[in-house]
Amino acid sequence: MKNDKSSYLIVGNGNLSKHIQHLFTLKSISFKLWFRGSNESFESLCNEAVKILVLIKDDEILNFIETYKPLVDQKLIWIHCSGVLSTPMAESVHPLMTFKEELYDSEIYDSIPIITENNRPTFKELFPELINPNFQIDSSDKILYHAFSVMSGNFTSILWKSFFNFLTAKNIPQSTAYTYLDGIINNLKKSNAPLTGPIQRNDVNTIYKHLVALENSPFRNVYISFLEVYDHMKSEKRLENN
Repeated sequence: MKNDKSSYLIVGNGNLSKHIQHLFTLKSISFKLWFRGSNESFESLCNEAVKILVLIKDDEILNFIETYKPLVDQKLIWIHCSGVLSTPMAESVHPLMTFKEELYDSEIYDSIPIITENNRPTFKELFPELINPNFQIDSSDKILYHAFSVMSGNFTSILWKSFFNFLTAKNIPQSTAYTYLDGIINNLKKSNAPLTGPIQRNDVNTIYKHLVALENSPFRNVYISFLEVYDHMKSEKRLENN
């Protein structure tokens, strides 16, 4: 690909990197790729780039930047996509989306919200070729923001996968629960009071029976913890209870 002022060097070849590679290909954005084991050296590829996207494991990003940044042109713009890291050595651009093996189409990529840091270059300044909705937060809020995104996405996935496994073990297709799942998502999107069932109704006996049934399950503590969170949110009036 030709070298120009929109030329990017992507570091890493994991799921996020493959999605960005695919997005850049869809958008005809110039880029090259480097990862450990590449035939070309990192330093030589930096000579052909304007921006470096470090798309590796969160725990390795800062060490990589600290190691390689002194070795290349100091005018290069370094960008990472970690939801927790904030460093003056690189700009932070976090896509609020899940990235597995399946690649998306251009419309989905365009709709992904992007979170950057206040008092730093904006998303549009960093990626003028892209049109994503974008928002800025204080660097001090990043870790909490990312914790909530991980809990809401991954923790619910653990619950749902466990429910699917239970149904399958009872010879019930996991698809049986899809309508219920769709209803929950719809409630979350459209209602300020999305909860239904015994917790919302405060059916004490039913809740007690649930806890007895979960006696030997690690999910018993999860259930109790969410009861405590729900009570706390009600006391602060952060969750409507209709």
